[in-house]
Amino acid sequence: MGIINNLINSLKDNFTMAEFNINGRMTVSSLRKQFKDAFGATLRVYKGAKFAPENATLASIRSGENVKGGELVCKGNLQVGNFEARMKDQFGITVKVANPDNTKLVRSDMTIAAAGREAVETDDWSNEQLQCYFWDTLQDLLIAKGYAIEKKDFTADVEDYSKSTRYKRYGVTFNIYKTKNRKNTVSFSIIMKERYFFGVRYDGEKPTGPALAAALTGVDPLIDVCESDNKVLAAYAYASPRNELNFKTMKSEGFGKLKNPTARAAFMAGIANEIDALIKKMVKSFQSKSL
Repeated sequence: MGIINNLINSLKDNFTMAEFNINGRMTVSSLRKQFKDAFGATLRVYKGAKFAPENATLASIRSGENVKGGELVCKGNLQVGNFEARMKDQFGITVKVANPDNTKLVRSDMTIAAAGREAVETDDWSNEQLQCYFWDTLQDLLIAKGYAIEKKDFTADVEDYSKSTRYKRYGVTFNIYKTKNRKNTVSFSIIMKERYFFGVRYDGEKPTGPALAAALTGVDPLIDVCESDNKVLAAYAYASPRNELNFKTMKSEGFGKLKNPTARAAFMAGIANEIDALIKKMVKSFQSKSL
């Protein structure tokens, strides 16, 4: 017990002593990651009533007048309520501190360090069980949204993935758009590597071309468009940091919710909604550009 108590006390000391500087040039993603790394708790950053874009700078999402700016030193011994108030006062942005698995907001009278030690509810599901649940649930949710997916049992793929040191790719592909001349169909893939990502291409021997590349350009910050002569994909994208799942490290923010039996269903619904919104943006662009 002495070793365990020493470890717990060491973690408490690390979170309490941790600190980092915040300034308006930081992106939302960088702020949330540094906060998580330093204290273990989760930081929610808002723009109005919605979550702020991950790639936005703090200065670009501020609201109100008489914002002080400058730098704020974020320390683990600072009370949550005081920290949230200082972020509003100094940068004009609304933030809320949540527990490590981001399932509930913490009390305003506790320190940031204590927020990082808030107990979370988890079960003993293995990496393989979590992956199977991810694929089974995600397919059901996307089918319910109207996507023509022929549901697959990924148990064998997950077993092969877990045994391989190179993390074999596997996933699901379905069509999302028929071009105006009816000659090409655009497909959307959800692919597991170390973390899941998305691939977009023509469903045929020629994966892309100038028209498809142009129609995908600027659709969403998550999308990276490939060269129009790429031999594999027209574009690819990764999930937002809130929905990321890296099955190699098992340290992504999303695992807190995926491991939590009371939070995983809502978390998966959020992933499906993000994918659905991304596809709808692409289809709208295809239509507007007469692809």
